[in-house]
Amino acid sequence: MYVHIGKDVVINSDNIISILDIESLEKNKKLENILQNLKISDNIIDVSDKNKKSLIILEKNNKIIGYITNISSSTIAKRASK
Repeated sequence: MYVHIGKDVVINSDNIISILDIESLEKNKKLENILQNLKISDNIIDVSDKNKKSLIILEKNNKIIGYITNISSSTIAKRASK
């Protein structure tokens, strides 16, 4: 199943590893640590239009990729579970 995550971007829900709330991560200053630990800082695609709400981490072609989107993590999770 494919999930719309903003703009004209859709991802395969089978590839999703994690859906994280950016506001919570930034409050705890853990966003940078997560990105560094996953070594995906060079593989971040921002489709948020400067309204960052969620970080979606997925594996595609044996590569870890992160998408930053302006859609809430709960909405993305609902879309992925359908």
